[in-house]
Amino acid sequence: MIAMYAIGLGENKEEVLKAYNKLKEEGIEVELIDNPKILIDKLLCGEIKGAVRGSLPSSKVIPYLREKIGNFYRASILKNPFTKDIFLLSPVGIDDISEDKNERIKDKIKIIEFASKFLKNHNIEPKVAILSGGRLGDLGRNKEVDETIYEAEKVVEYFKGKVDIRHNGILIEEYLKEGCNVIIAIDGITGNLIFRCLGLVCKIPGYGAVILSDKDVNFIDTSRNANWERYYNAVKFLSAYRELRL
Repeated sequence: MIAMYAIGLGENKEEVLKAYNKLKEEGIEVELIDNPKILIDKLLCGEIKGAVRGSLPSSKVIPYLREKIGNFYRASILKNPFTKDIFLLSPVGIDDISEDKNERIKDKIKIIEFASKFLKNHNIEPKVAILSGGRLGDLGRNKEVDETIYEAEKVVEYFKGKVDIRHNGILIEEYLKEGCNVIIAIDGITGNLIFRCLGLVCKIPGYGAVILSDKDVNFIDTSRNANWERYYNAVKFLSAYRELRL
C-alpha cells in the first residue's frame, strides 16, 4: 500500500518511531524519510498527501521548502489550556518575518490574513490578539517596548472593522482566557520561546506548525526535540485537515 503521509527521520529517532508504530496500529500508512529534499519533493509532486518534518533539521528542510514554493510563515497549533480549543501562534521561526520594522508590519498583516483563512477552512471564526513587549501603561519606560506597542497598534488599525482583533500588550494569559485563537508574537524569536515554554516545558498538547502561504501545502513543521505524541498528532491533524478540504 502506498503511504499517504511521511515523517522526516533525523535525530530523536526513537520518538519518531513510536509515533510511526502508533499510526501503523491505527491503519494509517506513513513513510519514514531521512532525506529533507526527498521529503519535500515527494510532497510537492503528489506522491504523498501530507508531510511532517519530524526530527529532520529545520536548517535543511525549511530553506529547501522556501526554494520550492516561495515565502511562507509558520504557525504552531497548540491547545488553549483555558478553553481546550486550538489556537495558532505565529511567527515561530527566527527567519519567518523581516527584521525591518515596516516590512515586519506587512509580514504580520499577511500572517493574520493567512491564519484567518486557515481557521475559516476549519469552520472556526478567527479571534486575533497582537502581543507587544509590555503593558500599555508601560509606554515611555523603555524605547524598545514602546516600538513594539506602536507596531502592534498599526497592525490593529489596518484590520479595524475587518477582523475581530485586539491589542492589550504583553498579556498573553488574558488573550487565551478570552479565547483568542490567533496569537501574533513580537517576532520569530519571541514566538519560538513562547512555543518552547508552552509546548516543550509545560507540555501543552500541540500538533506542530502549519504552513501559512498563498500555496496549498499540506506540511507540518515539528521540533526535532518533540516527543512522539507531537509527531503522531501532526499526522492525525494532516489527515483530518485533508478530509475537511475534500
